[in-house]
Amino acid sequence: MSTRLLLAIDEQWPARTDCPWVLLGPDGKPLSEGQSEPRHWPAAADCEVVLGGPQCLWLDVPLPRGARRDLPRLLAYALEDRLLKDPDTQHLTVSHRRPADDGERDLAGVLVVSRERLRQVVAQLVAIGRPPRRVMAELQTAPADADAWHLAVSPAGAILRRTPGSGLALDTDILGPLLAQQAASARAANAAPTRIEVHLAPGCASPDLAALQAETALEIRLADAYRWWQGAERKTANLLHDEFAYRDSGPGWAGKLRPALAVGTTALAVWLLANVGEVLWMKHRLGQIDQRIERVYTTTFPNSPAVAPAAQMLQQLNQARARHGLLRDDDALALLAQAAEALGTDAAGGIAALRFEDGRLDLTLAGPAAARAEAVVGLLTSRGLLADLRQDGATTHLLLRRENLQ
Repeated sequence: MSTRLLLAIDEQWPARTDCPWVLLGPDGKPLSEGQSEPRHWPAAADCEVVLGGPQCLWLDVPLPRGARRDLPRLLAYALEDRLLKDPDTQHLTVSHRRPADDGERDLAGVLVVSRERLRQVVAQLVAIGRPPRRVMAELQTAPADADAWHLAVSPAGAILRRTPGSGLALDTDILGPLLAQQAASARAANAAPTRIEVHLAPGCASPDLAALQAETALEIRLADAYRWWQGAERKTANLLHDEFAYRDSGPGWAGKLRPALAVGTTALAVWLLANVGEVLWMKHRLGQIDQRIERVYTTTFPNSPAVAPAAQMLQQLNQARARHGLLRDDDALALLAQAAEALGTDAAGGIAALRFEDGRLDLTLAGPAAARAEAVVGLLTSRGLLADLRQDGATTHLLLRRENLQ
């Protein structure tokens, strides 16, 4: 076993570049420790990270039994109502599983960390030449046993371990009320501990133990000092899996990637061929549709040359409507109907005035209609109309007309 560099990274890193570190020898004992910026970290064969408490959440959830490939979907479903953010934005790690009382499901411990936060930490360490082989949650590395609750207090905050399979980050500014709440919940579940053992990091001021004892109605006693790196020697879950899995950057990396690159290149070539073929087929179909439109026009109007058949047929239709006393699609009422539909509920009080002249409808917009005028222009344009905005001081005008087909 070679040397390992352990880093204690809190939520301020890398905005604040220094962090506590310890260099462990082959026997797992510290060779040196300190707190400094990356350029002063000692050389080591491996780098590992202990992610500070507030950055992780450790939940116990019932999990249906299923195939391993279904685990991400099952986890997201089980945690959907337990998380403030979308489970897809969180990186989930199963710390342990045990059968539930009903015998049909498991109770799973799930470590939750922001996917973006974990990506930021790993990318920054890779960029400075310290790719982490393992990332652990301080919620798991803090002291714990089954005989009592353990409270680890450091300058960065506090970690409460009620059992070896649970952990909770607490704000030291309101430590008393939070501990009292946890104690009350445990009593209600008939699971209150006999005592709380407090572990203080070296140089960290002790909270008022008498006040904590009074608020929680539990015995509070000082225990061994809290050294953040000691728990990393225990069996803890590695957060680096799936997309974050550690990849050795040794001399054989190119050979390992060659099969994947070959498969990727083949897939890209097939995709390009399929897309080129689809474009050519669509171009062929478009040509057929244009030819059909032209045949219909020349058959219907044999004495008129086909220049733009679709537009010419629309022009003929408008002329026929006018001869029969019907509205053309470029008349004022037809244009106003299109504008009202685009404005939706804002049309009722949003059109302050209108003017129609030479086939152009000029609408004076007010209130909410004026606020979303640009969106209305885009909607009308997508329907084949010529729409534009004009500002007259503080007044917004919507100009609308049909394209001139003459």
